[in-house]
Amino acid sequence: MIRERAHAVLLNFEGYSPYEIARILFRDEKTVREWVKDFLRERIASLFPRYFDNENAAKLTRKQKKEIAKILSQPPSDYGLPKNFWEVKSLRTYIKAEFGVEYESDNSYRFIFKLHNFSFHLPAKFDVKRDNEEVERRITEIRRIIKPYLINPTWVVLAADESRLIWEAIIRRAWLPKGKKTILKVIRSRNYQNFFGCLNLKTGKPHLYEIPWQNQIEIIKVLKLLQLEYPNKHICLIWDNAAFHKGKRLRMELKNNLQAFYLLNLPPYAPDANPQEHIWKYAKDEISNRQCGNIKELANEFKTIVIGRNYSYQI
Repeated sequence: MIRERAHAVLLNFEGYSPYEIARILFRDEKTVREWVKDFLRERIASLFPRYFDNENAAKLTRKQKKEIAKILSQPPSDYGLPKNFWEVKSLRTYIKAEFGVEYESDNSYRFIFKLHNFSFHLPAKFDVKRDNEEVERRITEIRRIIKPYLINPTWVVLAADESRLIWEAIIRRAWLPKGKKTILKVIRSRNYQNFFGCLNLKTGKPHLYEIPWQNQIEIIKVLKLLQLEYPNKHICLIWDNAAFHKGKRLRMELKNNLQAFYLLNLPPYAPDANPQEHIWKYAKDEISNRQCGNIKELANEFKTIVIGRNYSYQI
């Protein structure tokens, strides 16, 4: 809201009419006129809503605020609320039930959280099945195993993983003749592309292969390509515990046609230990705000980003 008000004021001083500004910001013309009028009267103070960072202190007494500080130190479930963590909705419910007070703006409740040393952030990813001690033990063991391979010129050490890229395009804006409504088009066809990727832990070079499915047959094909990529080399491949990484067909191929490979499995429930996972995250973050017309375009963008640089990630 603040950014839109400021944008409207700047456009007004650039000579744009309220009608033109309203079209640019997708706002009602009357609203734009009120914003400009308020700015001319109140200057920069008009850009901020009246409730901005407003505690509405008069609604709660000092004693009640002390009580809230005590309450926020404990989970809401202790007070009959079906929640493990406090949020605006649960805090509103408690304050209204306990003190008969309700604020008009959510910012008031956020301000209460800030006053009591709360910060708003996403929880860390954690799997209840994860055994941190086992993860640390296994990673230490893998590091010990690959240490001589990293300095041996006859060995290649790769960290590998699969990923799926899903395309769901949303067209939000379009250039249209004035007077016509913008039509919102949402394409919900869940098209996707699977990838197999691996990182050379010696050189930092990434490898990326498109695969139609994540299964033994396709993984075997990719491993054969990797074997051609590194002829006359021993290949230590480190990956997770997916079922198709341990299948009977793959084990037979390792004995007969993929003898260059030595496989190591990462500890279960520890994707953060795999360097290739960090590459996936980097590439997906890079394409997160790009709009592509179809899955092929998106996949090409993704591939360009993944293989466009070397990486220093290590186990």
